[in-house]
Amino acid sequence: MWAGRVAWDREQMVLPHDTLSEKVKQAIIERVLDGTYPPGTRLLELSLAREFGVSQGPVREALRELSATRLVESRPRRGTFVRASSQEDMAEVYLVRMALEETAGRYGMEALHADPSPLRRALDRMRAAADADDVRELVRGSVEFHRAVVSAAGNRLLLEIWDSLHVEARTMATVVRGQVDLHAAAEMHAPLLDAYIRGDAEECARLLAEHQQEYLKLPQETLGG
Repeated sequence: MWAGRVAWDREQMVLPHDTLSEKVKQAIIERVLDGTYPPGTRLLELSLAREFGVSQGPVREALRELSATRLVESRPRRGTFVRASSQEDMAEVYLVRMALEETAGRYGMEALHADPSPLRRALDRMRAAADADDVRELVRGSVEFHRAVVSAAGNRLLLEIWDSLHVEARTMATVVRGQVDLHAAAEMHAPLLDAYIRGDAEECARLLAEHQQEYLKLPQETLGG
């Protein structure tokens, strides 16, 4: 469905455990999004481990992380299943994210005004990804951009809560299911960078809120009930 589909080969057998877990997680996300694993599919640790050529440990860790994203759910004594996404699920996450980033936009303005290079690098990454039609890389650039905004606020708890939303997986779901134009998605971040360069904290907060509001609309329009 997008560039850079996960490929499994023998080289991955020697990768660090956390890297394997991340690759397994991304592969499962991809297959949930493209319909390979439709809602209601039971995800068996042993079967997935055999499919990806890894031990059950990385698969178990990936499924645990995915349960937190609510893309899958663990049912007591039954196993792990792909969840049916709902308008309410996605809307709740974007509303929380909007509140966090709007706050971070104000408190982190001074740091990013002094050095906007993290935002500029992330925007360059997104633009290059859009040119290459690489959805996954564009999403990673977007996550890099917004995490830099939250991190600049200098509040560890704020950053921990933001990280707990599993932004990359949710953004991937929104971009793929919403059939978002990649160049438009990248350029949505340019006014934010400009606002930080100018040093306007209120404009930064306003633009960050508006940014999340735009994405909040997409799941409601495209995922159905």
